[in-house]
Amino acid sequence: MIGLVENKRILLLATLLASALIAAALFTAIAPTAAATTYRKVEVISKDGVVKLYEDGKLIKILKAPEDAKHLEVSASADGKIILKFEMEAPPFPAKDLEEKAMEIVKNSPRVQEVIGSDYEIVAAGFKLPSGGEPVIVVVKASDGTCFRLTVDLDQGTVESIEKAEVCRIELTSRAG
Repeated sequence: MIGLVENKRILLLATLLASALIAAALFTAIAPTAAATTYRKVEVISKDGVVKLYEDGKLIKILKAPEDAKHLEVSASADGKIILKFEMEAPPFPAKDLEEKAMEIVKNSPRVQEVIGSDYEIVAAGFKLPSGGEPVIVVVKASDGTCFRLTVDLDQGTVESIEKAEVCRIELTSRAG
């Protein structure tokens, strides 16, 4: 009986050793091909805001930058994504002309001349809400460094109020914050 147990142990050890050798051989045969890096030839041609991507000579993608795009730059990220960078001018602010109108009202206001004088600089102009008839807030800085917050009514073409301001900038807060 002791001989039978020892034979089973030897048989088990031989089976484990054979399995390990087979597994090692398979791993050695498969691993180099699984870890091999594959390379593809990718070509990028950029002309007049149109970027064409070729893979192994075959056109695979066409990217178009907006018409106003300047300084077009094409690159690839580490994960292989194509990155298209360009500069554009910001679209015009829809209320810019209204802000300019408010600044013109301030410049021509006898009330501003009386309270602040004629030696001042317009620092900022803005709306609480750019639509809905809200007045424009204009911040001016007098020659002595004093800042004033002016409320301008565009419909009436007048400066509604002139208040001293602690800072020479427009600070708007929402009701939520």
